[in-house]
Amino acid sequence: MAIDYIYESPDGGKTVTRRKFGEREKEIILTEKDVIGEPVLSTLTEEQIETKFSKLKNKLKTVHTRANWTQDYTMARHVKETEELLSKLEHDVRIASESAKLALKNL
Repeated sequence: MAIDYIYESPDGGKTVTRRKFGEREKEIILTEKDVIGEPVLSTLTEEQIETKFSKLKNKLKTVHTRANWTQDYTMARHVKETEELLSKLEHDVRIASESAKLALKNL
């Protein structure tokens, strides 16, 4: 026979508790750290963002050069697609970081 539990979150989702149906004693099953893992807002500086993405771009450039040198056109195409995705991700991270900074400033 399955045990019926009632799940509750007294703090709007930061902590999740459960208790057996008809009982008052609760057990914590998830905390904010379990749900989120890391801080929700990222406030990387422009320099930090630039450093991280420059390293990735340099690695991809090396792979792209090697693919061209060995005439591995399929790999070169995949690397090119990855470079484009990385550029889009960099754009999104910069926007998110600026949004986070603005949100923190307005608190």
